[in-house]
Amino acid sequence: MHKAKPTAIALLTIFALTAIGVAHALWSENLYINGTVDTSELDWELVPGYLIHLDHGNDWNASWYPIKGFKQLDKDVGNTTVDQVDSDGDDDLDTITVTLRNVYPWYGEHIAFAVHNNGEIHLKIWKVVYKDGYGNVLHEQYASRDAIPLDLNGDKKADIAIWWGDNFGEQLYPCDSRDLSFDITVLQDAPQGQTLTFIIEFIAIQWNEYYVPS
Repeated sequence: MHKAKPTAIALLTIFALTAIGVAHALWSENLYINGTVDTSELDWELVPGYLIHLDHGNDWNASWYPIKGFKQLDKDVGNTTVDQVDSDGDDDLDTITVTLRNVYPWYGEHIAFAVHNNGEIHLKIWKVVYKDGYGNVLHEQYASRDAIPLDLNGDKKADIAIWWGDNFGEQLYPCDSRDLSFDITVLQDAPQGQTLTFIIEFIAIQWNEYYVPS
């Protein structure tokens, strides 16, 4: 009985399988590239203990509403207290709570403080958020120097008006500090016999992301 000779196709198949086997037998080695990204921090704070307001002694009267201006009176009736608060527990003071007691129409107050860039990123003061004493948002203010009326007791009537200096958009470099201030005027529709409380939160943004909504 004669043995069959391998055909050309069979030989090619053998060579192909042999080649594959050689390819699988080749050594290989992977090259890995490891990368580390160290990001900076955007962080700022109210300067602890740096806080100034007018009401130490006789009251002040906002005498030229709606254009701001104050003169001191000869009686001590109203009272203002201002507290700096760490609202998110990160050990940075970021909020101011203002409480007005026994005040009346045209009672005036000027409050000054300082902010400090304690991060590594240049930032700009973007906006302030006004809230009532329960934390409900009343208004967000961007680059405006007009009077901002606020209804603090929910009766649909403005109780106070606030003016800011030209602070919005100011750039703070790392370790830089800046003085800020605003004026308060109690308006005619403020409720009688009530304590008025409002909260101001400050929000900054990295310098190259600053914009003012239209």
